[in-house]
Amino acid sequence: MNGTITLCPYQGCEFRCCRFDQGNYIVLHPGELQAAQARGASTTHLEVIDDNYHGGQKAVCTAREPMTCDDGYKPLDCKSYPLFPAPGGGLLKGSKCPLRAEHLTEHARDVVDLWAGQGPVTGRWLAQVRLVGYEEYANGAPPAVVSKAEVLAECRTTRE
Repeated sequence: MNGTITLCPYQGCEFRCCRFDQGNYIVLHPGELQAAQARGASTTHLEVIDDNYHGGQKAVCTAREPMTCDDGYKPLDCKSYPLFPAPGGGLLKGSKCPLRAEHLTEHARDVVDLWAGQGPVTGRWLAQVRLVGYEEYANGAPPAVVSKAEVLAECRTTRE
């Protein structure tokens, strides 16, 4: 999953999700940045602003072409945007994204699958993450598909 949503170029938002002038940031789960670097992916466009965010990192993107990450590593947070696993279940949606829930059904399923395969450390980390500018995601995928409890359970069983 590369995180591309085909409707994005047609929403007139000028890819607000890729601009970091509003106090927003990218969260990277524990080991994510190091794994990308170990695979040889470029991470020079990611400026780490908190090197120990519950074991992961917070970063901002400094890419000249942020929609493509300058052809470098695209973090899971970015691949998932505008969605993110919610504390207590379901998904959250970034409020600055103009796409409506009905446009994100397939993406929601992909996001759940993407995060479910990350293992128990990431599952525990997700429970601690606090996001800015997100709201409850309603509609789209059926509750069983977007249940955070299922994502966390899958994280535990996938890697144990």
